[in-house]
Order: sequence, then C-alpha cells, then structure tokens
Amino acid sequence: MSFVHWAPSSAALPLRSRVCASASVVGLSLALVTGTAFAQSAASTDQTKVEKVIVTGKKSAKSATKTDTPLKEIPQSVQVIPGSLIKDQNNLTVAETLRNVSGVQPTSPLQTPAYDSTNIRGFAAEQWLDGIASFYNAGDRDSLVNAERIEILKGPNAILYGGGSGAPLGGVVNVVSKLPTATMAAEIGARIGSFEYVQPYVDVNLPLTSDGTVLFRLTGDYTSAGSFIDVIDTDRYSLNPTLAFTDNAGTTLIVQGRISDWRQQEYQGLPATGTILGPLRLDRDLFVGPSDIPKSESWIHSLTAKLDHQFDDAWSASVQARFGQTKFEEVAQNYTAGFDFAGNVPAFGPSSWNVLNLDLFQTQDEVSVNGNVAAKFEVGDTRNTLLIGADYTKISDNGVMLGDFNDLFLLGLVDLTNPVYPAYVKPAYILANTIVDGDNTYTTKGAFVQIQSTVWERVHFLGGLRLTNLEIDSVSPAFALSSKTDTTKVLPRIGAVVDLTPEISLFADYSEGLKGNPFVFYLGAPKPERSDQTEAGIKFDFGFGLSGSVAVFEINRTGVPVFTGLASEAVGEQRSRGYDADLTWQPAANWFVLANYAHIDAELTNDVSGAGLAGNQLNIVPPDSGRLWVSYKFDEALSGWSIGAGLYAASDAFLDSANVYKTDGYVTFDARIGYDTEKYSASVSVKNLTDEKYFVPFNYYGGRVAPGDPIALYATLAVKLQ
Repeated sequence: MSFVHWAPSSAALPLRSRVCASASVVGLSLALVTGTAFAQSAASTDQTKVEKVIVTGKKSAKSATKTDTPLKEIPQSVQVIPGSLIKDQNNLTVAETLRNVSGVQPTSPLQTPAYDSTNIRGFAAEQWLDGIASFYNAGDRDSLVNAERIEILKGPNAILYGGGSGAPLGGVVNVVSKLPTATMAAEIGARIGSFEYVQPYVDVNLPLTSDGTVLFRLTGDYTSAGSFIDVIDTDRYSLNPTLAFTDNAGTTLIVQGRISDWRQQEYQGLPATGTILGPLRLDRDLFVGPSDIPKSESWIHSLTAKLDHQFDDAWSASVQARFGQTKFEEVAQNYTAGFDFAGNVPAFGPSSWNVLNLDLFQTQDEVSVNGNVAAKFEVGDTRNTLLIGADYTKISDNGVMLGDFNDLFLLGLVDLTNPVYPAYVKPAYILANTIVDGDNTYTTKGAFVQIQSTVWERVHFLGGLRLTNLEIDSVSPAFALSSKTDTTKVLPRIGAVVDLTPEISLFADYSEGLKGNPFVFYLGAPKPERSDQTEAGIKFDFGFGLSGSVAVFEINRTGVPVFTGLASEAVGEQRSRGYDADLTWQPAANWFVLANYAHIDAELTNDVSGAGLAGNQLNIVPPDSGRLWVSYKFDEALSGWSIGAGLYAASDAFLDSANVYKTDGYVTFDARIGYDTEKYSASVSVKNLTDEKYFVPFNYYGGRVAPGDPIALYATLAVKLQ
C-alpha cells in the first residue's frame, strides 16, 4: 500500500517504508570486527556438526559466500559483529549495534517494525535472519536475545540472496541466530533502566540425549518500557525455541521457531518547523496525537528448518526452508499541511497543522526454500570451491490503508505549541475512506553458480552468476487497478584478492542487484530496480593486533520509481560514491579498540519528475559518520572487571530529497563498567553521557525529524548455570 500518488518524490513515505513509493579473542568476552577473530560456536550456520562452543582463530563470515571462507579471501567489504562485542557495549537494540560498522545508518527504534529503512553506503539495505529475507521485518525487530552475531554485507548481493520482492540492492544485515550446543548451560537475567525500562531475558541450552544427538535451546526476552517521548509505551517480546538433531558424523537438522510481538503507539516524528527551522520551538518530547490512541501492533510466527549433510571431505549439501505468517495494524492521527503530507511547515498560521485519522492492517504468508551443493577440489596449484544452488520465495500480502478524508475539514487544526487533539476514531472500512488496498503476491526464483579459486595461496578469485526471475502481481480491488512485474535477468558477481604480504591484501569486486517495488503503481508495465557496485580496497591483519579494511566504492541505482503526475515511472537514477574504513586494534590482551569512518556522497542523478531535483543529495544519509570504542579488561586483583567507553558522530543530513531541510551534526558518548565471572555478570552503562541535544532525520512520509535519545542509565544482572 502506498501514498505514491501523492508523494513529492521517490523518498520514503507514510506508514511503511516498503508500503510506499518508494581477533584475536580477549577470553570469551571480546571479539574484533572486520576480519578479526571471534568466539564462534561449531553449531553455528558455518558448521555441520553441533558441539560445544570453542574459541577459534578462524576469521570467516558465511553470509558473503555461503561457504566457510576467511574474510581475508573474500573480495568484498564484510563486517562481523560478534555477540561478545554486543555484550561488551551493553547494546539494547540491533540498531545500536550497527553503529559499529562504517557507513550504516540503522532504522530508528522509534519507528514501527514495518519500517525497514536501514541504509548502507547511502542506499536502502535489508535485515535478514539466517540468510532468509525478513519481509517487512515484523515483530520485535530490534531484539538481540537470539543474536549469535550480525554480519553486514555492503552493496548489492544478488548472487546468493533472493526473496521478498527480489534481491538486495544496497546491502544485507544478516542476523545469525544462536543454536544449541552439547554442553548444558543457562543464563537468566534482567536489565532495568531509564524511562521505566524493564527487560527480563533467558537463554537455556539443554542436551536432550546423553550422546548429544538431540539438543534444545530456548532464548527469549520481554521488554516493557516508557520513553522520553510523551505517551509512548512499548511492550515487545521474542521467543525462539530451537531443536537440533545430529549424528555427530556430518548430518544435522535444525528446526527453529520464532514467536515475536511488538505493540506501541505509532510515532510519526516532528516537523522541521519548530525543531530545526524557524523561531517557533516545539516540545522535543512531543507525541503528535491523542494520549489514548490505540497501540499499533506487529507480530510474526515462523518455523525454519535447515538440513546440512557432509558427504565426504569434498562434497556437502544444505537445504533450508521457512514458513511464516505476519500481521500488522498501524494506527495514527497524522499531522499534515493540507495535501503536503510530510507536514514540515504549518498548514495555517505559525503553529497549526491539519490532522487525519489513519488505520492500516495487513497479513502476509511466506514460503521460502533454498538449497545448495558445494564441492571442494584441487587442480594443480589451485584449491577451489564450487557452489551450485537455487532458491524460491513466495509471499502473499493482503491489506488496506484507510483514512477519514473528512477529518481534514471536520477535525480542523491543531496548534502543536498547545495541542488539543480530537478523539481518534478508526476510519470505517468503506470505499470513500480507502486510500489504497492490495492483494499482492511476490515470487522470486533463482539459480546460481559460484566458483572460488585460490592460486599459489596468494591470489583468491571469486566469480558467480545468478539467473533470477521476479514476479509481482499487484491488485487493488477497491480501485480496479492491477500491475504485474515478470522479469528475468542474469546477474554477475566477480572479484579478486591479492595477498601482497601475509599481512596486507588488495581486493576489487563488481556485483549487481535486482529488486521490485511493492505497492507502486506505474505508467505502463512496472519495472524492477537495478543496482551495481564497483569496489576496491585493502585488507590488513598485522601481528601487533591491528586489523581491518579500507575501501572506495561507487553504487548506481537505475529504474527508481518517480511519481510523474498520475503514477510512477521507473526512470529515477541515483549514485553513491565514497570510502569507508573499519579497524580494530588489540595492543595487549587487556585492551580492545574499534574504530570506523565513512564518507558518502549520495545524490539523485536523474529525477525526471519536473521538480528539478537532479543533483540533490539523498535524504537521511549523513555524508560523514564514525564510531570509536575502547575497552579494558582488568586482571590479577581486579580480575573479572572491565570498563569501556566510546563515541558516535554523524554530520548534518537532509530530511527531504528537495534538500530544503537539514539536521545538524552531533556527537554522543557512551560508557560501561562490568563484572563477569563463571556464575554471574553485572554491568552498568550510560548512553549519551553528556546529554547531547540533537535531532536526526526520521524516515516517515517525505522525511521528518526525531529528537536524539537523551542521557539514560541501564543496569544488567545475570545468573549463569552450568
């Protein structure tokens, strides 16, 4: 569903960003990002056996190649955030965790789970779960209780990944789940903090047979929290039971369940006027809408099964399937300025806006299946890995967005400096109130082949092709509209890494992506978007503990939908250029340093809307951003204690594609102190230590603002059982 027919540009729009137009290891607690070693379970998706957790010097990320390939040999920017680093920083959400990777602007936790507005290198990316698309990212999107690690792939990744409405254009955030191990253990804890934040959690690992052939693990958390934003009250939970069956000889079947729910009043941000613009000043904690407005809700129930089999030292196979159902209902009393739905300027006088009651509800049914066969072999001075696979995803998506258009006149105006809101009344389900409805089906089919070759142990080639077919059948029963996308393309990926020395490697790569745009009505036959990335850089891993990567890149997007008066045309073009760097340094066993920086020049290169926007900077994306984190683990008399502190900085960023409104840059500081033993752990952390007052772009309608989180204190206590 979409307000595409009213959108001023192809930027993100109303109640849904997709429903719119569009290390060396420091013990077991510290691990390094970007090609550094990390604690890794042999029961992870990288392995075919399920056994106890081990500490390994392996520096790999399976998301990039679907093979167990060292990061140093992958010709692509890939970063890994292990669970130990998440714990070390006491991160509360996936969004907060993603700041550890350069060039990533995560989705705001204030936004409903339906919004999937994470950007990587300036373009929209997608959050996946265990290598399968999370369409609309339903339920408790930000829960970390079941995250073993998070792997970030920058740029198009179409060769190995397809699902939802196509293959990723801007990048992938792949959350890798915790899996059972053969050692009985449990951790039960709770986190409390500012704004009535309460989060009990549990992680229980239980072998069900003495020989370790049947294993069970259950993770879950429940969060109840207020907010520094008036009215907002959040209840969310995630429950993740997992069974693993293994013969301990090369065959493993893993069955994962997921039940997740999120409920909160819909936050729609604040207008530019009164926050970053003009003499008027609105309350930065303002919630627009009546205090008794019903909560919005998002939930998901899914079942995932994965079968891995190792035939011999050379041949292996893997098959994975997911069946899921999601549901949304989003409720808002939206402020507007007449038919300027972004509402960044008042509709009347210095401080009055129109209000409009909205209601959106949807259900989705998902079936995803993917499989591959891998062969390892040597020819002469080369060692090779051949991967052949296929995938299929079908999602049925049905729903409607309702708005009481009479509210624009009957409800009148609300002065946001002294607001008195009319009562929220759910719009009746009648044609006159239907903004857009949809009975839509997205089908993605693909087959791929990939070859990896290492020559003389110094040159590492990667090449692949994907034959992909994308179908989108979109029907609007209320308006008797329909459109269909049926596109078949061959998408390439090629790259190489050259080891100049054992410590330094150069890499370069080229890749493409293809993706459709749900709920966009086109003039003529709809067309999918395409993207391509050219990237080159250096990877390094020195003996004195310094490792990381630096890359330059260019990503081009074509076929971006642009509203041209009656409907959209796939004529928009965008480009992102820049460079980014991720590094970690462990000068001694006690110290750990993480740093990243990105410079991104993302612009609209072809608008064709008549608005003269070509050459403008893309909204939401700060040109410069970076992260620094330093931690220290004490030993001897203070063994078990650790401290850490860091900063995150971002430059100014435009709210809108017209480049009229811009937020200022900001810097925030965090700090943590913790105590960890075999039996229990405790920590206290402070977010935004200096209580920096700032605003960030908020991806709602054409782009609004949201206040940054104020200073907040959190304490965590956990008991470990073995």
